[in-house]
Amino acid sequence: MRVSGTHFERMATEYATARPRYPDAVFETLEPEGVIGPGTRVLEIGAGAGLATRELLGRGSDVVALEPGVQLARLLADAASGAHVIVSRLEDAQLEEAGFDSAIAATAMHWVDLSVGLPTLHRALRPGGWLAVWRNVFGDDSVDTEFRQRVEAIVTQRDEGDVGRSRDQRPTVEELAAGGWFEPVRTQRWRWSIDLSAQQIGLLFKTFSNWTPAEVAAVQDAAEELGGHVTEHYQTVLHLLRRG
Repeated sequence: MRVSGTHFERMATEYATARPRYPDAVFETLEPEGVIGPGTRVLEIGAGAGLATRELLGRGSDVVALEPGVQLARLLADAASGAHVIVSRLEDAQLEEAGFDSAIAATAMHWVDLSVGLPTLHRALRPGGWLAVWRNVFGDDSVDTEFRQRVEAIVTQRDEGDVGRSRDQRPTVEELAAGGWFEPVRTQRWRWSIDLSAQQIGLLFKTFSNWTPAEVAAVQDAAEELGGHVTEHYQTVLHLLRRG
């Protein structure tokens, strides 16, 4: 399945309202380490509509947020007015050398060309600076539900060449450490759940770049047939690394 580069621009408003927030535990883990918090200058990669940005600002971070989508950047500027928003990909950004204490990417690093992005971040971070990469994984293999069985049935009907789902677990900590730019510190995982209506399911799955309109309609119908509400079991995975 070919993913259009304009998908998130077309879905800007839906993305801002349909995506669930990140668990507080992520930020509560990063703040004591000095990755975020008062006096910390943070570079955020692919900030989207500001789901993570608002939390960074609320905890006192000085945030420079990169977002390549013009519509999303406008929503971001409105939602996180304290951030300095730059409309750019990481690979194209002109960043101050050693100008940041940390860099974070929340469900965004899988779109970055790491061969360019990692050395770019290495230059932008101060010696000993942090790289925190996390993402929400939509689905938890350790919890089997009838709704997730229906989701899997929809996905298995795709062409064998579709590898869109492989992004769910990427980049790995090994990929982030490749080239020696960053040294792994640890990986953490949180499991959590959220109750969603069938309409919310439809809006959420519509924001997934590897889901077609027909598939979105089918997954919303599945939620309707299961009572109109489902409990989704998700994971948030954090990779924490330090500038080498």
